[in-house]
Amino acid sequence: MNMPLVSVYIPTHNRAELLNKAILSILNQTYKNLEVVVCDDGSTDNTENMVKQLINLHPNKNILYLKNESARGACYSRNKCLSLAQGLYVTGLDDDVEFTPDRIESF
Repeated sequence: MNMPLVSVYIPTHNRAELLNKAILSILNQTYKNLEVVVCDDGSTDNTENMVKQLINLHPNKNILYLKNESARGACYSRNKCLSLAQGLYVTGLDDDVEFTPDRIESF
């Protein structure tokens, strides 16, 4: 069965702890052909380090991290994610939300 790539984009700003939970909810999906595209909108907390740790802990997962040098806003960050998303299907996730484990599969 062909499993097309699904991209999940997440814009974020200074919400490292919530973002961590959101990303983990994507990594724990029952549907496995996923990429996660995170755009950090100029965060000054530990968002960058947290995402890089997740990338190192999950080297076989497709996590792409982008960072705006200064805050440009959620719309700019979403569009930046979308410009790099490679999936046949694309969906967004807010940094303070978690997907249920079968969310992508149910799409």
